[in-house]
Amino acid sequence: MMRSKQVLSLFKSLHRTRQTVFQGDEPALNAARKRINEEFAKNRQETDPEEIKQMIKVGEDVNMLMRKTIVQAKLNEAGRYQVRITEDTLREENSPLPRRNPPKTPKGDQSTKTR
Repeated sequence: MMRSKQVLSLFKSLHRTRQTVFQGDEPALNAARKRINEEFAKNRQETDPEEIKQMIKVGEDVNMLMRKTIVQAKLNEAGRYQVRITEDTLREENSPLPRRNPPKTPKGDQSTKTR
């Protein structure tokens, strides 16, 4: 009984996340709704507690990934993309890559000199 409550809660949570993440994007909202419903219907007859536990974990991970990593971008009149970032969006430090110095040629190497 406890697992069925967890499954129902996860199902509702995924749909709430879908509505937040894809707000205003009807094709994405519909595709996400269809996919969530298909996955839950496909596994409706599962009875193995360990398998159900694993599927719940996968669903929770998907829910977290959708909330934290999906952003919407829309092309505005100025020809630039405006990104909608939510309070859940993961924001990591984006440090530049370290500079690489060109390889030094050993003294006496004649391969790069013209004759």
